[in-house]
Amino acid sequence: MKFVTVRELRLQTPRVLKKVSKGGKVIITNRGKPRAALVRLTEEDIEDLVLTHPSILLEVDAARREYEAKGGVSLEEARRKLKIRPR
Repeated sequence: MKFVTVRELRLQTPRVLKKVSKGGKVIITNRGKPRAALVRLTEEDIEDLVLTHPSILLEVDAARREYEAKGGVSLEEARRKLKIRPR
């Protein structure tokens, strides 16, 4: 299991996600304290999650409706809002 800071995650997102996609687990820390975990999800994991937490489907549907009504944001706009420098 690997620990990364929020800053490291922001600066090295592709590297961290690659590790997770290969089955690794990553704990995200903020100011030295664990705040979240990233783990690989399979289709079966997602089905189990939806079955045990049906409200997730409602949230996904609401997000889809909002996207259809208002549209999304470009990658450039998302980077600007999140203060991530372009590559």
